[in-house]
Amino acid sequence: MEQQVKKMVTNRWAVVCAVMFMILAGIAGCGGDDKEKDNLDLLPGNWVYFNNRTYVLTVIDMKGTWTSSVKISDVTSKIVASRGKANGTWHMDEGQLIFNVMASDIVNVWEKDGTYFYKVIDLSKHLMVLEGENGRREEWKKTIPKKVKAGQGPVNPVVSMAPYAVNMDKLSSNTQDRYLCLSMHLALKELMPDQPVPKFHPRARDAVIMFLASLTYDNVSDFDRLKVQKEKIKDIINPYMEGLIQEVVIDHVVIAASADKVEEFIIEHTAAPAPEAPADGEKGKTGEDGAEAEKDNPKDS
Repeated sequence: MEQQVKKMVTNRWAVVCAVMFMILAGIAGCGGDDKEKDNLDLLPGNWVYFNNRTYVLTVIDMKGTWTSSVKISDVTSKIVASRGKANGTWHMDEGQLIFNVMASDIVNVWEKDGTYFYKVIDLSKHLMVLEGENGRREEWKKTIPKKVKAGQGPVNPVVSMAPYAVNMDKLSSNTQDRYLCLSMHLALKELMPDQPVPKFHPRARDAVIMFLASLTYDNVSDFDRLKVQKEKIKDIINPYMEGLIQEVVIDHVVIAASADKVEEFIIEHTAAPAPEAPADGEKGKTGEDGAEAEKDNPKDS
């Protein structure tokens, strides 16, 4: 009888231990799943790895695809060369980040049809530490758009320009006087982290004015012809902007037939700055500066 009781107690303890093991294993399993889920939520975004003046920019998409580009900077941190691009698919497996390369023209970084395994050492909103198959660790930083403080204006890679108004060239003295009025801004290429946006050089404005003044009405009479001139403006300005112009964007164009219409255009597209802080007993002052974009079609006025 005593032996039967001991046997029953032993069996019960075995069952309890088995149940506890299963519970603990389930908790551990859930914890691992939760961590991997958190990693999957943190991974999508723009990541930058910098080593020996080489920037590797990799955009990880939440759909399981990625694109990467490699750029070289000189000692002043200005981009001087682009090595190429690559793309492929990615997935997570037991704490490893796995990249499959589908296309690449930068085989020294991403070999076409290659597979790269990285152990995820640390991953947060702003930093990702990966360990490659060779044991070397790499620190990747996520690029976060900077917030705009009051009064500072936009910090994205866009350069605004004051409006242009020039007397267009005429094929003969009998041709009617016309004035070309343009409101434009410059969309820049992708900048490196903390790379300042270049300022618009005064000589660049002078060069654009000389070019616009050489145009006739036939050169800008429709959007197709205007598009051709826009590319020429880009070629003229780019040397003054370190070659960083992606596109010249024309926001508003008017072909005016009188100086009064030109004045109206300038007033309409010249933005006033924020009022200065008034001195004691004085009212704030305002002035004119910059250009505010407004889209419209080319037209005669």
